[in-house]
Amino acid sequence: PSRGTPAPAAVGYFHWREPFVLPIVLIVITRAALAYFVPQAAEDAYITFRYARNLAMGHGLTFNPGEHVMGFTSPLWTVWMSLGFLLHLDPVVWSRLSALTADLVTLVVVVRLLRETFSRASGWCFALFFALWPYFSAMTASGMESGIMFMLIALSGLLVQRKHPASSVALAALAISRPEGLAVAALLALRAPRRHALIAVALAAVAMLPLALYFGTVVPQSVFAKSHVYGTPGPWAGRVWWIWLIPRPYLHESRVVEQGHLVGLAVLLTPAILIGVRRLWKERASSIAMVVLGCLVVWAGYSLLGVAYFYWYLLVPLGGFVMLAAIGAPAMLRGAPVFVSLALFLTGVYVDGLPVYASRSALELEGFGSVADYLSEHAQRGEKAFLEPIGIVGFSCPLVIVDEVGLVSPQVARRRLEGPGWYTDTVNRERPEWLIARQATLGSGTAWAGAGAPFRSPEEQQSLLAAYDVVDTVVASRGPQALLILRRR
Repeated sequence: PSRGTPAPAAVGYFHWREPFVLPIVLIVITRAALAYFVPQAAEDAYITFRYARNLAMGHGLTFNPGEHVMGFTSPLWTVWMSLGFLLHLDPVVWSRLSALTADLVTLVVVVRLLRETFSRASGWCFALFFALWPYFSAMTASGMESGIMFMLIALSGLLVQRKHPASSVALAALAISRPEGLAVAALLALRAPRRHALIAVALAAVAMLPLALYFGTVVPQSVFAKSHVYGTPGPWAGRVWWIWLIPRPYLHESRVVEQGHLVGLAVLLTPAILIGVRRLWKERASSIAMVVLGCLVVWAGYSLLGVAYFYWYLLVPLGGFVMLAAIGAPAMLRGAPVFVSLALFLTGVYVDGLPVYASRSALELEGFGSVADYLSEHAQRGEKAFLEPIGIVGFSCPLVIVDEVGLVSPQVARRRLEGPGWYTDTVNRERPEWLIARQATLGSGTAWAGAGAPFRSPEEQQSLLAAYDVVDTVVASRGPQALLILRRR
């Protein structure tokens, strides 16, 4: 690199002044603490777990055996999870150990690049934020694949810039980590030697060909379903992706946990990002510039399209902004007391975030877990259920699942685009033994989320429900969010 402090020797990594050993210890502690308070994975992770378990059991990459629908988002993560099932490991434990390993690799790679190109202080800024910000710990505990994609972006940026032969493997793995990973891999491959780029393309093609033959596509059904049901309304409707960068005391209209934490930091984070952009531009040929660019391309796509917010989508964009802020902060802030104050702030946010994420998990377990318990006790294997929260219920119950969003049921997503009455038409076509729906949907006749009215008229709604009995109400205290369990008469 043309600027910055030279990288330390290998033995220097273990010196207490270098941003490696202490942050590594902090990452292990913070991830372990959040995992203790959040014993289960995120609801959507169990969709991948069911695919992975079916693959390990010989049923193929299916959610409902015999139905070839690519309802998982990450082929790489799904196959990796299936390895855990083959080893008879609990999927939550296996996913968390894998994600923790990815976090440690990400930390070492990114800090090394910041240390080489800019300064030790930049490395410390990223390392402490990555270790102490509660969202990153929550993602490690979630069972989702975003942390793996973040690691692969960092590794690919490093290896491509070094012209290392292993860059081909890293780029190919990134391409099959998520749909966004494919876009970032293509971007980073432009900077790779042609031979390495061609090998990466060949490896990715070898991985994707079986998917194309098995599913008839390499694009996950979730991409189609979410874009159809939730829409892509543009940057203003998608301001959840960028409004937290505007310094202000709080966000009136947002209930997003991550925004609430970030907005209080924006008064320092945003100017540090702007300074970081200017400093990084001077080092735009560096590895860290490639890593940041890859992360922000994902963020730009979400923001411009107005992609619906799901908290695990934020990891890669936030990682890119944190790297920029780490580059800019040492040039903006002076004196040890300021950095000590920021470290205390990060610690306080982590302590505050523990009950927040524990509460989110408890709500999912209380609602979706209780539905799963009821169906496990009362439903028969092979019966069909129509519902929206398909993760925990689908993983726990040996039922045929039809989902309201269309993640594993493409016919539902297509029908929702055709207008009102999609709920009635789906029930009449599928004839499920079980309906699980929110009180808001069956009470007021409005969709809980996404396009299309469930019923054409109140009369149609009443006629449909006449064929079912409400056999249980889960978390009735939540009013419109209460889950009703109905059984066909």
